[in-house]
Amino acid sequence: MRNYIPVNVDDLPDIFDIELADEVYTLRIDYNRYSDFYTITIQKNGETLVAQEPLILGQLVGIDIPDNRLPRIDIRVMDETNKAEDAGQGNFGQDVKLYLDVVDPNGSETVDPTIKPLGYDPDETADDETDEEVSY
Repeated sequence: MRNYIPVNVDDLPDIFDIELADEVYTLRIDYNRYSDFYTITIQKNGETLVAQEPLILGQLVGIDIPDNRLPRIDIRVMDETNKAEDAGQGNFGQDVKLYLDVVDPNGSETVDPTIKPLGYDPDETADDETDEEVSY
C-alpha cells in the first residue's frame, strides 16, 4: 500500500506542515462547495508554489507547473479501491486520498510484507544488447 497524506475534511481549511523528500512544505486544503471539488495550495518557506489547484481523481498535483521548488515526490489524488468516480465531497478523505505516488522498485508495496521483494538487483548483470544490435 502507498502512503497517503491525511486530510481533515471536517475542519477546513486544513493547513499543516509536511516533510516531503527531506524538505518541509505547508499544505492547505480547501473545498469549493459550488463546484464540489477540493483544492490544494502548496507553500515552501512562506512562498506560494501552487495556489488553489483543483484535486482531480487520478491526477498528479502540480503536474503542469515546471517549478523545481515543488516536492520531488509525486502526489496523486487516488482511490486505491477504484470505486470512486470523482474526488468531491463524500469521496475525498474517505476512499479518495492524496497519495505519495511512490512504488518501491524492490516490491515492498505488496500486501504481504513477509514476501521477499522482487525487483532491481544491483548484482544482476545487465543485458548490453540493444535493439540496433539485434539481427533479424
